[in-house]
Amino acid sequence: MTYFVEGVSKHQEPEPEVRRIGEYETVTEAMAVAQKAIEQFLRKEFKHGINAKKLYALYEEQGEHIFIFQDEAGTFNVPGFDHKDYARTFATEICSGKK
Repeated sequence: MTYFVEGVSKHQEPEPEVRRIGEYETVTEAMAVAQKAIEQFLRKEFKHGINAKKLYALYEEQGEHIFIFQDEAGTFNVPGFDHKDYARTFATEICSGKK
């Protein structure tokens, strides 16, 4: 089974832009790549003194929203991965100095 990781840039005008990030053999590999893409954006946008709510808002507004789906199941996003939840959690961790 193949897992596809794609990023959607909703802030692109006039239509959202979809980018294929990669294809992976396991959901674990796909999730690691998806998480890394979110982390890279948040680390790039992090500035000393920014709070988690503001950092997450930047992700929502400007970040590439990452989705994982299976070729056989036709799912839009595999169970167990939600880009919003991951970005919110990572933003909290980075702003509190844990990451």
